Amino acid sequence: MTDTFHRWTTRTALLLFLVVGVGGCAGTAPTTDSSEQPPTATAQAELHHQSLNATLWMQRSAEYDALLRQTYAQAAQQLPALLDDSTLTAAVEQSEQMRTGAYADLPPAVILDVDETVLDNSPYQARLILDDETYDTESWNAWCRERKATAVPGALRFVEEAANAGVTVFYLTNRRDTVRSATRDNLEALGFPVDDEHLIMRGQREDWAASDKTPRREHIMQSHRIVMQIGDNLGDFLSEVETSLDERERMSATHRGFWGTRWFMLPNPQYGSWEGALFDYDYSLSPEEQRQHKREQLVPARSEE
Repeated sequence: MTDTFHRWTTRTALLLFLVVGVGGCAGTAPTTDSSEQPPTATAQAELHHQSLNATLWMQRSAEYDALLRQTYAQAAQQLPALLDDSTLTAAVEQSEQMRTGAYADLPPAVILDVDETVLDNSPYQARLILDDETYDTESWNAWCRERKATAVPGALRFVEEAANAGVTVFYLTNRRDTVRSATRDNLEALGFPVDDEHLIMRGQREDWAASDKTPRREHIMQSHRIVMQIGDNLGDFLSEVETSLDERERMSATHRGFWGTRWFMLPNPQYGSWEGALFDYDYSLSPEEQRQHKREQLVPARSEE
């Protein structure tokens, strides 16, 4: 999860539902302007509907389950080739050292995000919907401490295959270090091999306080060649992703050779940095204002003249 997660609610995601028929559920911090009019009942109902669809798709659709298993299976198939070629790395930061070959003799490692990549937190989203609540840090940390997240389909089998192939698995998460023990316990209970050394959390060190994962990736690549990365957000692969829509598309296209070979993206219609980009990451906007910005980003079919 990126830091964007800590600023959304389950009431504000329109893009994915309208574009691919799934729906998103992300949101905003409440406005502090008491003079601002609340959203209309119609807008509130529509926003509520998006969170319902997104969570139900992740919890109940065969399509989501199939897509997850398919992605992890493809990742496992790619792993042998990446291990055989010591010149390859899945970290952009590490690839800049390619000319020197400084990482060629390092042991291989894969980096996985945690939330919605390894751990499925959709029951937390469902709870928010049923209780008519919105995301906040307190309820999120309380959920983490319940240790009730389930495994994302396909994740455990991939991790086991990677470990059996002699690959070190790092879990690189934007969960804060305050829920370290709960996160480790949850992973262990599901059968994932994990210890504190390989669970890299936000705020674990003073220079790891930001949501940008680059400093933590750089820490891992000092001791390992990063052969693969798996996540559900552009920030799981690149730095400084909270930028314009056009720039995000350019960043993704620039590294098109990594997708499906060294980088594997899992779907997440509930939240992510993609949503904030639709309204320039201005989380002070009301739900209706965010909704209007999102509508303006739609690309309708053009009628023939």
